[in-house]
Amino acid sequence: MDKHPQNQKIKIKINGKERPVNEDIAIHDWKSAKEETAVGAETKDEQFEWILPDIEENQVQEFKKINYTKKSTASYSNKLKKNQNKHVTKLFLSIVTAVTIGVLIGLFMLKVVIYQSNSAQKTHSTNVQNGNSAQKNSPGNSTAIQVPAFTTALIQGGIYKNPEPIVQAIKEKGLPAVVLPMSNQQYIYIGVAGDLQSAKNLAKQYEKKGVAVFAKELTFEGKSIPIQTKDEGKFISASIPLFQSLSKEIANAYLSGDTDKDAIAALKTKLTDITNLKDIKNKQLETMKINQMKSFQALTTYQNNLNQQELIKAQDSLLSYLKEINKLE
Repeated sequence: MDKHPQNQKIKIKINGKERPVNEDIAIHDWKSAKEETAVGAETKDEQFEWILPDIEENQVQEFKKINYTKKSTASYSNKLKKNQNKHVTKLFLSIVTAVTIGVLIGLFMLKVVIYQSNSAQKTHSTNVQNGNSAQKNSPGNSTAIQVPAFTTALIQGGIYKNPEPIVQAIKEKGLPAVVLPMSNQQYIYIGVAGDLQSAKNLAKQYEKKGVAVFAKELTFEGKSIPIQTKDEGKFISASIPLFQSLSKEIANAYLSGDTDKDAIAALKTKLTDITNLKDIKNKQLETMKINQMKSFQALTTYQNNLNQQELIKAQDSLLSYLKEINKLE
């Protein structure tokens, strides 16, 4: 065991094949080398095989570098900004919604207040019209009253673009005449009556004086006008019925040549009620009142002297009444 064989070889087989062994291996651990030499001497001329597990080359997986994606701080910042933008948008929409709802509620309340105010004004106007007002309105204040629609029988003299010369010619023949503008036309009327048949009979009498006329019924539409006093409201309510009564009696007197004493007495009572209305500030209403008083006065004068010209004066005053009521605004 003092000598180590020189030609001893170690063979390594892998999968039954010999693999070359590098014999020029430097051994730095001398003690280990001696032990290995001794073991090598004992196993002189013995060969052994290294049996390693079968490993196919294609079974060895290639080591590949896997690139891992690292979450950047920029993406987190973008998400944070997006979340903040969402919160800001929600807050803005909430504010806009609240403001819109507030405005709608405000408009609704405003309409309610306006509606209540208008209702109160209409109620007040109705009370004035019915004569239920306890006190007269203070100067400078006005309320509206409805002038009722009414129909009357008239004798019409024609439609003219320039009616004034025609009116003058009719008056020269001893007949009444007045121009009433309606629907952008100039109408000439020369008499009134209580009904259409009386108007037709009256038109025949006028034709005898060489005037081309015809009878018709005309409706004056209702309208709302401002008034300032309680007496003005009472006058509107009473004057139209008085006008219709005067129209009937004056036309009948012209056609019959006589008057009805009872009818004139009733007219006198109605006229007295109107005459006692002193607080009338509206100039048109005051003119209407004066024309009715003149018409009745001419009728009573005719009752005393039977002068037909007094009835023409009475007719002229009634036509002037219609002219004023047609101009009411």
